[in-house]
Amino acid sequence: MMKAILFDLDDTLYPEIDYVRSGFRVVAEILADRGFGPPAETVALMEYCHWHVDRDRVFQFVAKNLGFPEAWIPELVRIYRRHDPTLHLPTETQRVLAALCHHFRLGIVTDGHREVQWRKIRALGVHRMVDVIVTSDDFGRRFWKPDSLPFLTACRGLNVRPEKVIFVGDHPIRDIRGAAQLGMTAVRIYRPDGYFRQRPHAPGYPPDREIADLTELRTWLISEYCSELPICEAVT
Repeated sequence: MMKAILFDLDDTLYPEIDYVRSGFRVVAEILADRGFGPPAETVALMEYCHWHVDRDRVFQFVAKNLGFPEAWIPELVRIYRRHDPTLHLPTETQRVLAALCHHFRLGIVTDGHREVQWRKIRALGVHRMVDVIVTSDDFGRRFWKPDSLPFLTACRGLNVRPEKVIFVGDHPIRDIRGAAQLGMTAVRIYRPDGYFRQRPHAPGYPPDREIADLTELRTWLISEYCSELPICEAVT
């Protein structure tokens, strides 16, 4: 019997593009105040680069297209990372976590800059719905997933062995390989707007299960592990 479920955060518990757009809107308003805009067109330009060019060089792309100095980019990156995001936890996620917590211990293991990830977590309110949260950035960049340290830290926090844990994530290497190499049951989620949904499986580490949304996870767990997982209304 599995005892715990760990989740990735971005593009697993919520669509990460919601955070990206929130940050883009803040930066676009700053640029508009400096004479580069209008904001809606700037956001559209940023999204185009995010999806189709290089999501790690969005501000360089926008600087080239709008003509503002590249010397502004470090400041804009700080604004993006430090903004308080406007996010909402999907109703599906609220209901699934509320149901699963009756039968499993729950946790989150997430990569990314610690302060950024905690702003997301607090905006979503998901910290009130799980038993442990591990941000791998606490250990330094070289210990981000798929390194074993953040996974094992979460297991210790839940007092469970890795082989008794289900891990749910979207990235084939960071999440699926990282969890599977420790003996966890690895479930890959493919959100329709997930950034990594087209990435192939890591060689030698196919997921144990694939799902399109978290409701499928709950349905599978009902049939596999327990027949009476409650159907809960959204948590407020």
